[in-house]
Amino acid sequence: MAKNVRKNRNRRAGWVAVSLLVLVGVGFSVEQLVPPRAPEGYRFGEVSLAGKTRSEVEQVFSTWWENESTREIGFSSHLVSKPIPPITIAQAGVRADIEGMLAQVPFRGFYATLLNSKDEAVEVEPRYTTGSADLDALAQFVEDHGLSERPARVYYKNGKIQRQYEVPSFEFDPDAVPERVITALEQGKHEIELPVRITKPHIPKEAVDQIVEVMTTFTTKFNTGDRNRSSNIATAASRINGLVLLPGETFSYNGTVGKRSAKTGFKPAGVYASGRHEVDYGGGICQVSTTLFNAALLANLDIVERSNHSMPVPYVPIGRDATVDYGNIDLKFKNPYDFPIAISLEVSGGTLTARILGRKDETTEVRIVVNGFSSWANTVKYIDDPSLEPGQEVVEEKGSTGRKCTTWRIVLKNGKEVKREQIGTSTYRAWPRIVRRNPNRPEINPTQEGAAPDDGGAEPPIASARSNRDSARG
Repeated sequence: MAKNVRKNRNRRAGWVAVSLLVLVGVGFSVEQLVPPRAPEGYRFGEVSLAGKTRSEVEQVFSTWWENESTREIGFSSHLVSKPIPPITIAQAGVRADIEGMLAQVPFRGFYATLLNSKDEAVEVEPRYTTGSADLDALAQFVEDHGLSERPARVYYKNGKIQRQYEVPSFEFDPDAVPERVITALEQGKHEIELPVRITKPHIPKEAVDQIVEVMTTFTTKFNTGDRNRSSNIATAASRINGLVLLPGETFSYNGTVGKRSAKTGFKPAGVYASGRHEVDYGGGICQVSTTLFNAALLANLDIVERSNHSMPVPYVPIGRDATVDYGNIDLKFKNPYDFPIAISLEVSGGTLTARILGRKDETTEVRIVVNGFSSWANTVKYIDDPSLEPGQEVVEEKGSTGRKCTTWRIVLKNGKEVKREQIGTSTYRAWPRIVRRNPNRPEINPTQEGAAPDDGGAEPPIASARSNRDSARG
């Protein structure tokens, strides 16, 4: 068999030599008569390239590109509110790399073809390069329908954890489109992620996904008949609801809720001011801070800053309230865990419920204990009011008894105490009972017996103290 192969090669070589002599003898080169051609077995898609010249193969590629350039490529993005219209490959700034495709074909001359009559099957791959793009319409669509920047939020609603991932600030990156489209085409894909230049998110998606359950819950009640106060509670709660704290981050009530005024959506309602019941913008929001404070206590969060009201409030036990006053008194607590947590505040009817969301440790229990109680009486302050009938008295402010107590947090692990922490000592001042009166003696019938002697209208002294203003009323 080897002898037959050698005979065939020798016969072919002899034929080639004879042909060469003939052609050279008449003044023609072989390449002039038989230009290089694609070998057997070479294909481009469904088209065989075998025996085609370079110009013929180039035409095959050009015909393919005429159709390929009109093929559409799609875009996906969670940062755009509507489906993004596709564009053609040519609009994306992609061009056919004809030279790169031709380089895959080893065009052979006449003699090389004779000596290599059989070749393995070879598929020529499409090649792409970048060119000018037409992306104005795509850029305008992204600008019109791109989502506004918003923080990550995690809510508790209808008995389930609900997540809203962060939308950072971003802008469309047209320069990245051609290369991304080429990569997709080479991988056989028909859609790419919209290229954008994006700021690093503060709360990444994987952090939000770690918040999986309710850690603790605390609820207080309020009177829905007081519409302004109810509105303030709902407004403050909505600004906090869903807030995510990464490990080590500190929550600030004033920093989150902001200044309380008509311009910021708050209404006038009852507040405590130096032991008196008054009306001011934001009345009621201290019930939100108090409810949240108790949830934070039970979730074993680090209490950074907390102050009690000037007088006890009716919606929580004494020693467990937390007042706030913008620019003066704040409620702050810190996430001590190695996982993110979220604050959920729900207003429903006349109840306000605060939940701390994260991961619950079933082996840990937190108890709040208030002890060390003491109290002292208040005084009476009289205010002359000639508009009243002589001798008439009207109680303008009931005042309050002074009280003091200490709040503790006790942490138990598997039923055994592992930590006892003093949260703080709450001191509620004794605010005077304020009475308006007409100091003039009522006229007494001379015949009337038992008239009381004149005491001169003496008033007990009132201790001076700095003003203590609370932004909410119980």
